[in-house]
Amino acid sequence: MRPKKPITKKLALQDGRDELHWRADGEAHSAPIDRAARMFADQALDFARLPRKFPGQSNYHGSYWFAGMGASIWHESLTEYLGLMLIDHLHEVRAVYPQPFLITFADGRSHYPDFLVVHADQRRTVIDVHPTSTTTEADKVTFENTRTLLERIGWRYELLTEMDPVHQANFEFIAGYRHPRYRPTDELEAKLLMAAARRPTFGSLREALRSDRPGEHLPAVYHLMWRRQIGLDLTTPFTDRTQLWKGASR
Repeated sequence: MRPKKPITKKLALQDGRDELHWRADGEAHSAPIDRAARMFADQALDFARLPRKFPGQSNYHGSYWFAGMGASIWHESLTEYLGLMLIDHLHEVRAVYPQPFLITFADGRSHYPDFLVVHADQRRTVIDVHPTSTTTEADKVTFENTRTLLERIGWRYELLTEMDPVHQANFEFIAGYRHPRYRPTDELEAKLLMAAARRPTFGSLREALRSDRPGEHLPAVYHLMWRRQIGLDLTTPFTDRTQLWKGASR
């Protein structure tokens, strides 16, 4: 999914009210926030802006293969790439829309959130991805205004920042096994989950799964970690001493 053209034109903003501006099915739409949320509840959204590309830019545009949907989602930076990975790991979703809409606030401010996530149970979460190292006081005000506005209409808002290096390295490692090709059969999955429940550390689980084909079952174990069926602490170095526990079912 890639942006093809800019879709937000110069707007005649309405003073004193909060509005949403979006594009769907090739048409531009604007409405007060409360009415807009109902209007595009079931629409597939186009990009609300065309991100800039310029010589020497430090951010990388690209696509992230979203395992939960089996589709590629566009991102504007590697921080957003990591944010999409985190969404994919933590949530079951129906759709993810990058650059979904423009919010214009009653006080004259405006903001393009990074992602709109439509969950499997139809809940909506709007997500911004922004490193703390580049977050200004003005950014903080914008993010808080966005949170307040969206919670008013019953949507969730999350601000994702950078991970520390250990957490990111562990997370990217198990994300390498997110593809369904690593998913075990139902019979093997039951065996692996039972073994993990009886072995409190990764090292003891690895030893219990030892066979004449070294590492035979480890890709499936990492896949179950990605799916949160085997729980572990990703914020500490991943070693044989890493503690395991029964994770969430997906």
